[in-house]
Amino acid sequence: MQADYELLYLKGENALPLSGEFDPETLPEPWRRLNEAKLDQCPWGGDYRPVCAARAGWNENGVHVLMYAKEEEIRAEVKEIGGAVCTDSCLEFFLAPDADKPLYVNCEVNPLCVMHIGIGEGRHNRTVLKAIPEGFNPTHSEHRGGWWAVSYTIPTDFLKEHFGVTPAAGQAMRGNFYKCGDLTGHVHYCMFKPYDTPKPDYHRPEQFASMLLK
Repeated sequence: MQADYELLYLKGENALPLSGEFDPETLPEPWRRLNEAKLDQCPWGGDYRPVCAARAGWNENGVHVLMYAKEEEIRAEVKEIGGAVCTDSCLEFFLAPDADKPLYVNCEVNPLCVMHIGIGEGRHNRTVLKAIPEGFNPTHSEHRGGWWAVSYTIPTDFLKEHFGVTPAAGQAMRGNFYKCGDLTGHVHYCMFKPYDTPKPDYHRPEQFASMLLK
């Protein structure tokens, strides 16, 4: 059975180094070949629907993530690692590296490239990291009234230490891509794989999309 999202092999690449203004039309060819996940499902919030998407790939170095959104106005106030970046304009990737286990990592990033990284089996009792682990190497673009983007690597050493997983072709994972902004001028909650709960809740691992390393 085909997965909801396939992470393709990214030969000779790591996280895409970002600087200046971002334009998805000028992505390097290796990144252009990755599957684009459109975050166009918005079951909660108002009518604000920013165009946003994600691309993820893998190789021996880890899982590499690129997420981008087009917004005229953004909020970027949180500057503490592990802080509530979800109150800012925020792009998020939740990943359960072993599809048969509930443990997952949530990587949330605001336009300043401040990260919130948590590990646990649900919303509660999560371990929130107070420093960015070696190898994540997050970078971000500049926002000039259009696109903004973030990119980072979830390193193989991190996946092995916390999840007992080494990226390899055929590895089944689960996860989802999200966009939000709890305290922005346009409150919104967007995602790749849709699900419906009475109120916004991204910490629903039982509803994550199926993912496969190809």
